[in-house]
Amino acid sequence: SDEYQQCCVAACLVQGIYILHQKNPGGRQWWESFHFQIAQYLKDDDSSSIVGAIFHYTGPYDASAPSIAIAFRGTATTQDWKMNYRASVNELHETSRFQRAMEAVELVASQGGGVGRRIWLCGHSLGAALAMLVGKRMAKMGVYLDTFLFNPPFVLRRGGRILSRTAFGLLAVLSPPLLSLPMAVKYALRQRETSRAMQSIEVQQSFANLCSWVPRLFVNPGDFICSDYVEHFEKRKQQDRLPKPTAEELEHPFLIPSAKLVKNLCPLTKNGIDETHGLSQWWKAELKLQSKECICALPSP
Repeated sequence: SDEYQQCCVAACLVQGIYILHQKNPGGRQWWESFHFQIAQYLKDDDSSSIVGAIFHYTGPYDASAPSIAIAFRGTATTQDWKMNYRASVNELHETSRFQRAMEAVELVASQGGGVGRRIWLCGHSLGAALAMLVGKRMAKMGVYLDTFLFNPPFVLRRGGRILSRTAFGLLAVLSPPLLSLPMAVKYALRQRETSRAMQSIEVQQSFANLCSWVPRLFVNPGDFICSDYVEHFEKRKQQDRLPKPTAEELEHPFLIPSAKLVKNLCPLTKNGIDETHGLSQWWKAELKLQSKECICALPSP
């Protein structure tokens, strides 16, 4: 029922996807000890590898437990590295993997079993990026999923440049002189369309909906892949008044106006990305968490 327990359970469900991907889970379906059963596998269209799963909670009633949990793993295959690149150039939402994930979550939400805290959406690294896109799309429609994002890669456009830090150190920087003319034209048109779209009542409503979604971002300050989220949200927290959301946060796939930032404050036992970016840190007994909420003020009508 507390934050540590929910963090551990959500991380363990994601770890279950890594195990299932190995295609030899054997008797290690230990998520059953948490009273979860797998209802459906989610696979990549190109590699047919398991990238996620839908779990049903079968235990005794608990107001803090989800009825359904949907989890996505991070990088494990060559195809995943292709997805990393698509994420690094803000195109993950254009992939079939995102479309399949979106379809699965929409179906689960439409079938009942509760919304909001009754449905968990979980992911690690690349899987966290995927879960963020899905959760953001659902939030725009007014469906708020209780979302656990472990070490989500920070991807941000700064001054016309696309700066991204994706799973296990992939770094892609594209500056305007290197962009092809079609890409530059596409970006310019998208910016103009976004500006116009913000005038519509429908988009204003989805903007307001997005501000009400507060996913949990689990980050390690020593993980360069996700640590920029700390700076991004703590700067907002330091403002004298509630920060206002921006048009970029509606359009940009990996920017969100509100979040609960959860930092792992445990000292490092060794140097390296395996520790700071690894999923196992989130279920350790000595885990020390610090949580801060950054809630954006709703746009004025």
